[in-house]
Amino acid sequence: MLKLVEPCKEYLPAVVNFLPETENDNAKEYMVNSVKNLLKYIPQNFDEYLQLLYNEKNSIGLKEGYVAQTTFWLVDDDRFVGTFALRHNLAPSLLQRGGHIAYYIRPSERQKGYAFKGLKLCLEEAKKLGIEKALITCNDKNIASYKTMHKMMIEMGGNEVAPTQIGDITERRVWIYTDKRHNGKMRVLAIAVIKKDNKVLAIKGYDEKKDEYFYRLPGGGIEFGEKAEQTLHREFMEELGLKIIIKKQLGVSENIFEFNGKKGHEIVIAFEATLEEEQMQKQQFPMLEQEFEGKYAEFVEITPDKHIYPTGIL
Repeated sequence: MLKLVEPCKEYLPAVVNFLPETENDNAKEYMVNSVKNLLKYIPQNFDEYLQLLYNEKNSIGLKEGYVAQTTFWLVDDDRFVGTFALRHNLAPSLLQRGGHIAYYIRPSERQKGYAFKGLKLCLEEAKKLGIEKALITCNDKNIASYKTMHKMMIEMGGNEVAPTQIGDITERRVWIYTDKRHNGKMRVLAIAVIKKDNKVLAIKGYDEKKDEYFYRLPGGGIEFGEKAEQTLHREFMEELGLKIIIKKQLGVSENIFEFNGKKGHEIVIAFEATLEEEQMQKQQFPMLEQEFEGKYAEFVEITPDKHIYPTGIL
């Protein structure tokens, strides 16, 4: 069972087992302070480590500009998966970089959806503290973290604000509600219609509320300052590691829909496209991002019984 726990001796062996993984972590530059504390105090000075966390949580002896925070370990049964730090409020510097929640997933457990699941659990803890809207930030080069927090914003409601520039670092910033609500915003998407005979490239999904499987055409949200064709090139490379060849724009579709009980409103710009010849011979393409672990894009037959979205595009 996946859960957040405050650090305790029960899970200390699992944490000690994780520590060697930090040696060759290619994401060391994004390592948060809660992990640096693990490396500093565990296993030799565990009691000192617990005292440090107690002081942080209860605002004892905090340095100037620091705020109270609670540290959690994300564990799955008896396995240590990662660490989350939840700040109880925001100092001016945290509004620019850091936000309410910072997290780290151990290298061997990445691309399994743990960041998203752990973030959702941490938002529940933030709600208990009376935080209605939590700020999450990340370096703009940390694409995986940005995707995670942006997806959570879409699910829970919230908004992305202008990034901040700190020296040569650009920090992306997203506010997320701790209690799910509709944020009343319309999304603008670019999607690709890639056909092969009577099949179209699509990604399978499932609506729990409707108990219905469906297929959606690949693509994604258009970012500010980005042209729709640029969005497709970026999304195909990030999600599937594929180069897309865009032929022409087909048209625009407006969709008002409900997914998992939540209303959505989209403006969809559709393009006719293809892949490189070698790729077009394949049937399936695994998705690369951690929240889509186990999913893939595939060529599916166009039949009346298949729900293929966005509605009206085909």
